[in-house]
Amino acid sequence: MKKASVGIDVSKDDFHACLKIRFDTGKTKIAATRSFRSSDKGFGEFLQWVGKNNKEKHPLTFIMEATGVYYENLAYFLHFHGQKTAVVLPNKMKNYFKSLNIKTKTDKVDSRIIALYGIERSVDLWEPMSENFKNLRDLCRELLSMKKELQRAKNQLHAIKYAHNKSPEIKKLKESQISFFEKSIQKLRKTIEKMVKNDTPLEKKIQKIVTIPGMGFETAVILASETNGFLMFENIRQIVSYSGLDVSHNESGNFKGRSKISKKGNSKIRQALYMPALSATSANEPIKALYQRIIEKNPKTKRVGVVAAMRKLLVLAFSLWKKDEVYDKAYVWNA
Repeated sequence: MKKASVGIDVSKDDFHACLKIRFDTGKTKIAATRSFRSSDKGFGEFLQWVGKNNKEKHPLTFIMEATGVYYENLAYFLHFHGQKTAVVLPNKMKNYFKSLNIKTKTDKVDSRIIALYGIERSVDLWEPMSENFKNLRDLCRELLSMKKELQRAKNQLHAIKYAHNKSPEIKKLKESQISFFEKSIQKLRKTIEKMVKNDTPLEKKIQKIVTIPGMGFETAVILASETNGFLMFENIRQIVSYSGLDVSHNESGNFKGRSKISKKGNSKIRQALYMPALSATSANEPIKALYQRIIEKNPKTKRVGVVAAMRKLLVLAFSLWKKDEVYDKAYVWNA
């Protein structure tokens, strides 16, 4: 069956696209490749380019990876223009790359492999998140940003207070900034709480997630809104990979480098989980035990234990959401 796929490798400022066509004979051909700017003008040029090069109007699917937030504008643009669009989770694409034993990694090569994935594999079409989740996500992201700026301003004020002969005007200005951030954060929190309260099914789900020791309301809402209610994910590996909390190994032959988390996923989820994970290392007995075992092996890098706690909190939230259950402290689970 004739089929066409457009593989898209998206970055912050531009994206590289590859149009690949499979003919009735089963043979595939790269029809065209090109890079475009990540802007409304670039998106329009991209759609025209695809139409020009898909002359025989083969059934067409646009494929991209769910990396960070850079794919979103293009995905919304394509969906708005009635194009079949698939957003593939990073771990799926990573495993596909490995299966092909690809050594070279450039934007151009990546777009070609993503296009081939669209030709060979069955993909689920992407749907925009619900308006409620999108609004919640935008509010939560602003909240995270404000909290970060507040902490930075407090640190700066601390330094100003102990600096020699610092101008009183600077101190007043910094105090004014802190006051602004604190008021803004309170306003955002009230708005978020009201939105969740007005969505009864969502509120019930959130109430179950916060039964996890160490997990607060704010973090639970961020996890739900950043994942569209975990709708994209079928298993634990996928949500862990999407969050950038999967382990990246650095090995080649006899060389064994340090393993670390990939950080290639959603940074907002990692930011939201950090403080709750610290709390869970003392408030959540299974996570506390996990943390203690890890830092015994890594006494100089306690952060490894905190990351493990972050990952476990995420897994617990995902599991309770999918099962629609509350946390059972007597449940025995593998560390």
